[in-house]
Amino acid sequence: MALALSLLIPLVGCWGRLELSDMAITMGLGIDLADGDKYIVSIQVVDAGEASAQKGSLGRSPVVLYSAKGKTIAEAMQRMTTSSPRTIFNSHLRVLIIGEKLARHGISEVLDFISRDRQFRTDFPVVIAKNDKAGNALKILTPIESIPAIQLMRALEYSEKHWAPTIAIHFDELIQGLIAKGRQPVVTGVVMIGSSEEGSRRSNLQTTSPKNRLRFTGLSVFHRDRLIGWLTEEESRGFNIAMGKAYKGTGNVECSDGNEVSLEVQESKSKLKSKLKGDNLVLGLDLKIEANVEEVACKLPMTKDETISDLEKRTEDTLKEIINKTLNRVQHDLKADIFGFGDEVHRKYPKYWKKLSNDWDTHFAELPPVELNIKVKIRLLGTVTNVLESEGSE
Repeated sequence: MALALSLLIPLVGCWGRLELSDMAITMGLGIDLADGDKYIVSIQVVDAGEASAQKGSLGRSPVVLYSAKGKTIAEAMQRMTTSSPRTIFNSHLRVLIIGEKLARHGISEVLDFISRDRQFRTDFPVVIAKNDKAGNALKILTPIESIPAIQLMRALEYSEKHWAPTIAIHFDELIQGLIAKGRQPVVTGVVMIGSSEEGSRRSNLQTTSPKNRLRFTGLSVFHRDRLIGWLTEEESRGFNIAMGKAYKGTGNVECSDGNEVSLEVQESKSKLKSKLKGDNLVLGLDLKIEANVEEVACKLPMTKDETISDLEKRTEDTLKEIINKTLNRVQHDLKADIFGFGDEVHRKYPKYWKKLSNDWDTHFAELPPVELNIKVKIRLLGTVTNVLESEGSE
């Protein structure tokens, strides 16, 4: 009995207890490169009292931004204790923003720090502040969602499902892309519209159309841990479509009369292929898409089979053009395999891959154009079968 009671003694109480009122909960983290190879770390901390106020605001900003400079990221984080009245708690991080200058310099140290710190989880998205600093992006107050970091996270997830040029790359996915030899990572960019200083004021929210806000743009392309270039909006769409990640995305197809038909993707399946002919490697991509008609601006007899067949063929040609532009840009200009063809070659021809693995991107740039096989099937035409004509039209 005495032995059993003695074993209970070390279990009494909460070891290392930290009260909620003693924590500064980080929602957004921004990291920039300063002069002299130093880091500027900015954290967006939620003001729980202001963010949860239901009956009128207390007049404060719902978040507070702390920034500090250091030779390492860890040193900068520790310097924040000189201004933060609470212990910084990073387990609820919602978004990581990296400044473009740091991204072009290399992000390996950033990823190393976050990977080693046990407070951080890996389920948050990563974005690049295009032509800007990450700290400036975290200053902007946003409508609807009182916490800007949550707004960024949710907007990115929603945009990924309904707008093909963006994609939510989470921290663990970025790590996997950096360590893989047969694929280079991409990360969505965010741009600032207006001024960060004006956007940090509550007056930015007291209007139906805030002049200062954040908007997601195209994809940034990395070679190992360094940003080497940006894809345009159309090229970013081409990448996501080719990878089968354009679910619910909408695209326009030109008709013979110059007007357009809008199609919404309902299902998309993509498969990378490789074939070895002697010592010559041929790459291919099969893409199957099912779509519904969303809007018709052409004068077409939509109930006829030949109309649908022609529309499917036009869609396939349009997609080939968009994807070929993206492939040509990454293969010959950027020389970075963001599609993962190297992984496909590694799986199918492991012995052959050993000859190419150390310099795959160079070999990828020298290969002939990727062979595309695209098949589009239009399923539904909507609740209206005939094209509605405006009054007075012939």
